[in-house]
Amino acid sequence: MEPSQEYQEQLIKIRYLREQYNMLQGQLEIINASLGNILNTKITIENLKEGVKQDDEILVPIGGLVNIKASIKEPEKVLLAVTQDVIIEKDLDGALEFLDKLSEQHNKQIQFLRTQLQNVEITLQEISQNVQRGYK
Repeated sequence: MEPSQEYQEQLIKIRYLREQYNMLQGQLEIINASLGNILNTKITIENLKEGVKQDDEILVPIGGLVNIKASIKEPEKVLLAVTQDVIIEKDLDGALEFLDKLSEQHNKQIQFLRTQLQNVEITLQEISQNVQRGYK
């Protein structure tokens, strides 16, 4: 006996929703990782405010596991990568304010993605239950 057209359509919907769920999960993981990076950056800037002075020696990562020693010239200023091609100079308080806004945007995106995931999951459960009821 061949499955009905409606059954086939429901299976296609289930596959689509699972793919959408996985995509949203991936986006959520990326945003969470980015948020973690922002929070670590904020901690670093707060540490700069607490006692780094001109000519203090620091380690600067230059790729992979390699660092070089460097001296700080302007401990009260940082360079922020706003986009891939744009870097701006900010004082430490301005940088923290920028990072707070960025963190807030990330939190809104996280909440949106969680809501989307819940909606997809509910729809997926409903369709799966309907398919199971229809073919018992």
